[in-house]
Amino acid sequence: MTKIVPKSFLFLPIALFLLVGCGQADPEQDDSMQVTPTENNSAQGESRQTESEEVKRPNFLVITTDDMGYTDLGAFGGNDIPTPNLDKLALEGLRLTNFHVNVSCAPTRSMLMSGTGNHEAGMGSQQSFPAFQDQPGYERQLSNRVVSLPERMKAAGYHTYMAGKWHLGDTPGSTMPGDRGFDRSFALLVGGWHHFKMADDFPKPSIGTSLKNPFTEDGNLLEELPDGFYSTTVYVDKMLEFLQSNEFSEQPFFAWFAPTAPHWPLQVLPDWRETFRGAYDAGYDALCAARQQGAIDAGVVPDNADYSRCPEVATPWDELDEEDRQLNRRTMELYASMVAHLDVEFGRIISYLEQSGQLDNTYIIYHNDNGPEGDENFDHRSTGDHFDNSLENLGNRNSWVNVGQGWADAQSAPFREEKGSPYEGGTRTAAFIRPLSPKESDRISSSLTSVMDIMPTIMELAGIDEDGVNLRAPNKLPIRGKSFAALLDNPTQLVHADDEPIALDHAGLSWLHRGDWKIIRGVADNNWQLFNLKDDPSEAREISVEHPELLAELVATFEAHAQTTGILRRESTNP
Repeated sequence: MTKIVPKSFLFLPIALFLLVGCGQADPEQDDSMQVTPTENNSAQGESRQTESEEVKRPNFLVITTDDMGYTDLGAFGGNDIPTPNLDKLALEGLRLTNFHVNVSCAPTRSMLMSGTGNHEAGMGSQQSFPAFQDQPGYERQLSNRVVSLPERMKAAGYHTYMAGKWHLGDTPGSTMPGDRGFDRSFALLVGGWHHFKMADDFPKPSIGTSLKNPFTEDGNLLEELPDGFYSTTVYVDKMLEFLQSNEFSEQPFFAWFAPTAPHWPLQVLPDWRETFRGAYDAGYDALCAARQQGAIDAGVVPDNADYSRCPEVATPWDELDEEDRQLNRRTMELYASMVAHLDVEFGRIISYLEQSGQLDNTYIIYHNDNGPEGDENFDHRSTGDHFDNSLENLGNRNSWVNVGQGWADAQSAPFREEKGSPYEGGTRTAAFIRPLSPKESDRISSSLTSVMDIMPTIMELAGIDEDGVNLRAPNKLPIRGKSFAALLDNPTQLVHADDEPIALDHAGLSWLHRGDWKIIRGVADNNWQLFNLKDDPSEAREISVEHPELLAELVATFEAHAQTTGILRRESTNP
């Protein structure tokens, strides 16, 4: 039986009209638009305000974690890593158990920031491939075709802040957070980096940047990181600095907190290295079983899923030799330390909001960016004389290791596969929304939702007229997502109608949801797979032969979307 570390719950205005320009205008385009708040300040039944009333508009805090598993949080079934701060918020709010993102970091972030598909937002492929070179939709940065979420919020009178991972462009004066609507920002511009400050002669991760330190503060590239830098702690420090500067302002805030932990490399603070020693001695097969049972008990997985086995990719635990077992035990111990530390640090933000009297006027939306990271423990980034990847040194600043495939299998179960895959294990993630002054707790919605839906949800709750914004930005692409604000009153309501298709593609991986149905096509593959997620949420049974007409209809729907948006294919799985 898996050794369990017990969880703890100790933890913890009036309608206005603004004429603004949103996004970065093309020289021949007029992007000015007027943003008009709607009559209702939220979707929770608040009465219409009159001009004589003093109304404090709500704040918004969006939390995007990086490469976490579906059941890492206690509120989603994990009982091995204490996450009391996030759990408390989730249980005070509404857990979204059918929430979908993209297959990896940057495309998901582009969808969050744009309210539309990753291709429309310029992130049709996170990686550079010859087939996509200089093609629209594959700019690998947040496109000027969309109005970003912070641009919309700023236009409506909000202060806008971010701390954490941006990964949507690194060109000064053009594609950094401040260029796309954030008043204040401290951001990692690329997909992953060391969590500590490293010596000048230490090798940079090979992730396609020439920057010495790919961090920016308020638009200025940092030549040096501060001494004592550790990513999670500094991101929280900066977010608190931004929020405290706004405490006595008459303007509400929109804040995006996007920490990189527990994204590779697994590097932890010295005081946290031994926190989970021995907690995973039973292995990833045992953790998978425990996580699945925890998810059942938490009510966050479908009742009809097959929990008799784990959807494993890795070699079964009992077939590993002792050296591999020791390595894998250690990687999960380090991973758990990073997640638990992240929750403790995030608790400082919640404590500040609570102590300053702002928590119950702040909507908090949480989601992860994709499924857990699988693959091998060591890869090309972890080689070289500078690294000491001996077992006893793993987790220190001069080591580089991934959590490994077996633990990713356990973290995404009962869903299939992990980050990088269009199966549910790669694209269904934990998510929740905590409303203002929650009166009910422990509520769940299994309505199909998407990261594209966060933008229109926030706009509705903020009282911003989404249609008005779209009409006044004729040269920008409209929002494709749908608000899920109504779920706060009725968790069973459909956000996307059963006949509404949601088509996406990333770098040649293609998939489409329509109600309970889902189709998937791999890179350089002309054959589509068909699944019914209501009957088979683990995607264990491919049923295209049983429903050829339905498959043809869904494929035609995807192809029409691809033609309209300019989605391209790759002829090979090779770069």
